[in-house]
Amino acid sequence: MLTKSGGSTKQIKDGETDITPNLEITNLGIVSRDYGHTYRNGYRDFSEALPAVLEVLDDKGCDAVLFSLFSIIPRNDLIVSNYLKNLKHIKAVFLEEYHDGDERQAERFVTYHMTQRGWSEYELTQKFGTITAMDQKDIEDFVQNEMPRRILGNSCVLLCGETNGVKYSSSDGRVIDSFALRATIPKKVNIVLNPIHDRMIRFEMKLKRKFLSEHGRWVVSVWNKGKKDKNGKKRDGKAPAWTVYYNGEESPILRIETELPAIEIGILNIA
Repeated sequence: MLTKSGGSTKQIKDGETDITPNLEITNLGIVSRDYGHTYRNGYRDFSEALPAVLEVLDDKGCDAVLFSLFSIIPRNDLIVSNYLKNLKHIKAVFLEEYHDGDERQAERFVTYHMTQRGWSEYELTQKFGTITAMDQKDIEDFVQNEMPRRILGNSCVLLCGETNGVKYSSSDGRVIDSFALRATIPKKVNIVLNPIHDRMIRFEMKLKRKFLSEHGRWVVSVWNKGKKDKNGKKRDGKAPAWTVYYNGEESPILRIETELPAIEIGILNIA
């Protein structure tokens, strides 16, 4: 189960206290969707399915739930914490707020987590997507100053392409930790949470996830279906919209059966 949260605090908007989560994840729900699907409420986000998804995973004893990115469109009539009040087992929910339109625009990434005072929010933002978009100083700053904020008890959060903080060396044919990103992750962290916007098809991405999972660590990457190539063809593939690696090896996680449209759910027991 999850331990109570603790650690440093800071003031955020509306006077709420943002407490750094100190999680102990043992049973993780993994959730993806087809983000081109419009639900009955008229939106293309998780909001319509959110209560049912949480109920399914709570009933199955999950203590945390990781949603693919572009998760929720924030609006006045949607208060995520209202769906969390009656949960028995889930103590942390990871999702991203975004702006929908012709092009989706990511906003804040939120960890909703249970504290002694009730549910609290912990905010992060994606810092980069590709290593080529950053100079060495920026990467070093990310590793030194941002990575400590990504350590949430026994878990670490790398958002989408931030896994590119480890580098594939074409000359060596292997992944190397040029900027000490992997080395910065404490030994107590046994799961890297890597929610993604779209499926990444370059071969290096699997190698980087494999590399990050070495030495007895889980790496969970989950993305949305619905991305189209330049010819208008979806590039989803037949497999579930996630990959899971443990100790350098892929660990297939099967979908669980639900009646929720355009939703895929898996469960990873890491106890």
